[in-house]
Amino acid sequence: MISNKDLVEKTKPILKGSYLQVFVCLLLASVLPQIFLSISPENILLNVLSVCVSAYIQVGIALYCLGVYKGNEVGFSTIFSRFNGLKPILFMLLLGVAIVLGLILFVVPGIIIALMYSQVFFILAEDPDVGVIEAFNLSNQMMKNNKWQLFMLNLEALFYLFIGVFTLFIWWAWLIPRYSVAYSGFYLALKNED
Repeated sequence: MISNKDLVEKTKPILKGSYLQVFVCLLLASVLPQIFLSISPENILLNVLSVCVSAYIQVGIALYCLGVYKGNEVGFSTIFSRFNGLKPILFMLLLGVAIVLGLILFVVPGIIIALMYSQVFFILAEDPDVGVIEAFNLSNQMMKNNKWQLFMLNLEALFYLFIGVFTLFIWWAWLIPRYSVAYSGFYLALKNED
């Protein structure tokens, strides 16, 4: 398995000249569900709509980042190319329930469950015909013996994002694309490992 340092370093030539474009696409996609919530945070229907939109956008972001990592031509419309079917919503609900149940038990099981099923949106992005349970099983299988590496990659990203606060968030324009694409590289390395 490729090291985290190599994963992040590999994104440098991939993103050369396109950091801003990738950052803007990811930022807009991440902010969109929040717009629904800001209209009326108490409205249950808008909260449900926000979760649904978030699920589709998660799959779109996975597809977008995979395309960037592979060197394909991708645009903002790629993020919205998978707004069909109920699978992304089922993925989001099952993942959310599993993580919440793990967090209720204790914090550590919730983190382990989140890491175990972290690849489901990448799996769905690459194969829209995959079954929900099958994707969760594939993610679990892929993450065996790799949870610690992803946990450390997440910690590294969180550390740099925290440091980015002191640059008035300017550094985030570089960090967010770099680590988002590195997560795609992590998924592809796992996939090639099997």
